[in-house]
This record gives sequence, structure tokens and C-alpha cells, in this order.
Amino acid sequence: MKFLHHTFSDLYARQDNWLTRIDVRIKMLYVTLLLFLNVWTKNATVPLFFLFVSFLLLFTIKIPFMAIIRNMSLPIVFAILIFLVKSLHEGKQVWLSISILGYNLSFKGEGIGSGLHVCSKVLGGVSLLMLFSFTTTIGRLCTGLTWFRIPNTVIELLAFMYRYSFLLLDEASTMWTAQKSRLGYVSWKKTIHSLGILGGLLVIRAFDRAERTHDAMCARGYEGGGILTIPLPPWGKKEYISCIGMVLIIPILVYIGNMRLW
Repeated sequence: MKFLHHTFSDLYARQDNWLTRIDVRIKMLYVTLLLFLNVWTKNATVPLFFLFVSFLLLFTIKIPFMAIIRNMSLPIVFAILIFLVKSLHEGKQVWLSISILGYNLSFKGEGIGSGLHVCSKVLGGVSLLMLFSFTTTIGRLCTGLTWFRIPNTVIELLAFMYRYSFLLLDEASTMWTAQKSRLGYVSWKKTIHSLGILGGLLVIRAFDRAERTHDAMCARGYEGGGILTIPLPPWGKKEYISCIGMVLIIPILVYIGNMRLW
């Protein structure tokens, strides 16, 4: 389960490159607007464009291809499931019919088009968030949220969730290793049983850890409040040019996204 630590860590976001040096406020504005546009668009052109550009930008800062695929593996699985469900159950015109183990599977043309559209939105949105996470640390994110006047309670909760997610992964890794050493994953039946026990105990330990952490913080005088963040400098020419570029790019993407291609 070590791959989970690399998936959730900000190892690449701490590197020094041209994307990490961009002001976090500009990145947050771009990502927020592009995510809204990704959801609103009426065709797959804009989401696929986001996917392509995100991969291209990540390659420019030398992010390993396997690291990108590892972060997108779960969304890809969900996108495939959505495509299969829509193509099998949506529409009337049969585009392809196959038989598997005596079951006839009929793929409808309308469902295939709708499924590809939803899949493109899933992958496009995830690629934008992945690009943001690979180039922005949690500290800079909290600083940007503070500048946008997000309530301190939300920022504090976000920081705690990020911090203790790694402790949760450590607990899961320790329990998984203990189960594996006791041959808990030698068969599918034992694997399902072991994973069920692991999930149940993990929830119990998470609540226990939360109570102990809260008691320890209260004993040290914790009364809530904002996370300490570094004040951001005023915007310069680069930031204003980026905003002007946003004003020019968004209408073009809106026009392209409003076109009906099928």
C-alpha cells in the first residue's frame, strides 16, 4: 500500500518549476472557472482539450507518466463503468450486439455518445484537479483560500484532513501487512473477509485517534482559529496579464463547448 502515500503526497508540488512558481490565486481562479466550463460544456471537445493540455503541462515539468496514471486510475475505472452502463441501458438503436457466457449485450448508439460525453467530462475535470495538485502544496492552497476570504473553520478542517490522512494510510498499511503475513489474502474469499475487517477496524481506530488528538490539543490550550499562513504579495504584471488571458480564453472555450457535434 505504499503507492497510496505517493498518490496523496505533495512531493512533486514542492519542486521548483515554472508551474509551481505561478501565483496560487491565479491557479485557483483558472481551475475553478475551467471546472465549471467542463461541467457545462455540451460536447466532448473542451474536456478532451483539458485532458490533453493537462498531460502536456505535466510532461513539461517532468512528472513521471506512471505517477499520472496512478493518480487517474480510479477515475478511469469509474469512467469506464459509466460508459458501460449508459451504452447498455440508454437509447433504442442497437449499434453493437455481442454474447458473453450466454448473455446478450446490446450497445446502443445514443448511449455510446452520451457515455463518451460523460467520460470526457470525468477525465477532463480530474486532469485539471491533478494538474493543480501536482503544482500546489497544501500550505499554498490554504494561503489562497485565506486570501479569498474562505471561513477559517473550513481551512482548518482541510488542513487537518490532509495531515491526518497520512496517519490513516499508515494505520491501513500496518493492518494490511499484518493480515498478509497471516495469509489473509491467499484467496478471493479470504481477501474479501480481510478487507471487510480492515475497513471496520480502520473506522474504529480513526474515531479513537480523533478523540485522543482532540483531547491532546485541548490540553495544550487549543480553542480553534485559523491556520497560520504566509501573507501573499500584491499582484504584479504577470498576474494581471494572466487575468486578461483568462478573459480572452474563456469566451472561446464557451463558444466551442456550446457547439453540438452529435
